Amino acid sequence: MKTIEFIKEKFLLLVAAILVYLAMLSFMLITKIQIEIVLVITFLFWSYTLGSFVVEYMRRKNTYDEWMMTMEKLDQKYLLSECMEEPNFLDGKILYELLKECDKSMLDHVNEYKYRQLDYKEYIEMWVHEIKTPLAAAKLILENNPSPVRDSLLEEVNKVEDYVEQALFYARSSTLEKDYIIKKFTLEEMVNKVIRKHSKIFIMRGIGLKLENLDLNVYTDNKWVEFILDQILVNALKYCDASQPQIEICACQYANSVLLEIKDNGSGVADNEISRVFDRGFTGSRGRKQEASTGLGLYLCKQLCNKLNLGIDFRMSGHQTIVGITFPLNTYNLAD
Repeated sequence: MKTIEFIKEKFLLLVAAILVYLAMLSFMLITKIQIEIVLVITFLFWSYTLGSFVVEYMRRKNTYDEWMMTMEKLDQKYLLSECMEEPNFLDGKILYELLKECDKSMLDHVNEYKYRQLDYKEYIEMWVHEIKTPLAAAKLILENNPSPVRDSLLEEVNKVEDYVEQALFYARSSTLEKDYIIKKFTLEEMVNKVIRKHSKIFIMRGIGLKLENLDLNVYTDNKWVEFILDQILVNALKYCDASQPQIEICACQYANSVLLEIKDNGSGVADNEISRVFDRGFTGSRGRKQEASTGLGLYLCKQLCNKLNLGIDFRMSGHQTIVGITFPLNTYNLAD
């Protein structure tokens, strides 16, 4: 609270006080009151008037400055009313009660939407579990009934399964901290599991695969990491070169980390778009040519890596698109 602002606010009162004093002074001079009495009355009048202004200014300044300092220290500004002390002047008390009431109303409103979101999340999880049954039945029927179009239909069913799984992991990503177990795994077992899932696509499209130095140990949650690898591999399969498709998965160990890289020889991403590949819904100018592109895969990978304390980066090297995942070498939160 600035002094000049307070003076501007009290300007009319100051003008009124001056006019009252001038009227009093005129009356005393007309009635020929002794000068000593005039001086005493003048001193008392201005001592009371200016003293009142000073006391009022100090009370408000201390209170508002304290509120501002509290606001600056808070990360969640809406909690200000919970940290405020009730002031001892009337307009401050009114403002305090208003802020309390607004805060309560806002929290009630947020909680209402929070419960709605929770209901929707539970519905999505239930729907995903329910839809898996007919999808599994459809795959079984296709596998037991050879036909010229079976492989193509199986590929499309697998795509539907991937999108269903993506929806499930997206719904759960906000509560990842409640659903992960850090254990010791080798990159080889996680990578091989993801590759086996898409083995038919590799065979049907004649995609070359090179695996190198994957017998390295990392400490992580295999379920979430396998989902991350699956999303990256799906992108690599989708965009790799049509004439001579090639995917390379390799790892390298450093002093404090292990770096896993997934490389493909696809169309990649324009240089001016690389910084946005992890943004939600971003597909890029080349990705828009793929009608099935949602722009959620790499976004989910980034969110999950952040929560698992993993690093992830995207870069272009010549005609190769490279996505790297960095695993810290520590046993933090390691499960027994």
